[in-house]
Amino acid sequence: MKINPILNPNILKSYQAVGQVSPVKKVAGGRDEVTFSDEALSFSKAMEEAKGAMELRSPEEKAHIADITGAIRRGEYKIGSDLIADKILESVLKR
Repeated sequence: MKINPILNPNILKSYQAVGQVSPVKKVAGGRDEVTFSDEALSFSKAMEEAKGAMELRSPEEKAHIADITGAIRRGEYKIGSDLIADKILESVLKR
């Protein structure tokens, strides 16, 4: 196996420049701060609303959902691609 030498000196310089990082200064009494994007906040709100919607379901609906979830986990829940395509088209055409 032959390893070719680095022919472009700029490549070597760029790697060396990355290694020269200034140390981080710690501030006494400093606190960490976290900010969330608008997208993250809206996603969190949507998840909470979805959880709340599940609470409003009837016991029969919850049992049906649990049955389907169990069948999916066991690999027993099969839906044909024709049915999926029909449902997608139906939802698009209703708009």
